[in-house]
Amino acid sequence: MYPNPDVQEVVEALAAGIREALGAGLEGLYLRGSLALGDFDPASSDVDLLAVTRTPVTGAEFAALSAVHSRVQALDNPYAAEVELAYVPLELLANFVPKTRVPALERGCGRALGWKALGANWLLEFWAVREHGVALHGPHPKALIGPVPPWALRQAVRQVLPDWLEWAGTTARREMLGHAGLARFAVETMCRALLTLETGEMGTKPRAVRWALGRWPGWAPLLERSRAWKAGQPLSEAAVDEVLAFIRAVAREGLSPEPPLEG
Repeated sequence: MYPNPDVQEVVEALAAGIREALGAGLEGLYLRGSLALGDFDPASSDVDLLAVTRTPVTGAEFAALSAVHSRVQALDNPYAAEVELAYVPLELLANFVPKTRVPALERGCGRALGWKALGANWLLEFWAVREHGVALHGPHPKALIGPVPPWALRQAVRQVLPDWLEWAGTTARREMLGHAGLARFAVETMCRALLTLETGEMGTKPRAVRWALGRWPGWAPLLERSRAWKAGQPLSEAAVDEVLAFIRAVAREGLSPEPPLEG
């Protein structure tokens, strides 16, 4: 189930600490993302989980969970600070309202547990957990997460594309020039958006890039190069321009009334 012992150590430490912190308040704990979908890349993938709580997390529970994450992050382990996790109450799974704030840990946004407003893209995450999530605690995810129809997944993608367009027009250039890993993430996310819009399903980022290479050959040179970009590497102005153009093209196709066309 685990790609290597380091990932296993982090996941098992998290699972034990979360069970202790929440007790009976923990309804389920699931692997998600590339760990569940089978496309984990040791060099770039996060350790993604979803915790389902019986009721919204209380102040005392939040403090206990914060201590758990601090202990795990102190481990001498390359994945200790590469965890992305949200604590979602059952009521929100049953009736998802975007922008609801829940305790979450997000890679790249500080290591401390905080309160995050879940975007519409989390409907895609719930679908992925329901269809592919691996239970570490609690029942099969289908017992907690209802079906998410393809039209709802497509709608969720269209709801987040304007945010990408806004980012592409404001701070994206400055942020990507010194962070090739961020540019790769943007390209992969856009490929996944295209895949969802056309198929009504969500794949892993690597799978989406492989799919887009065949489906959107006009963008193949950019997609091929982006696969080698690493966090911390600088990017040229020309490369950033290509990424920004790709984001705009995907948003234009995704937000148009017609089905996405080949780029």
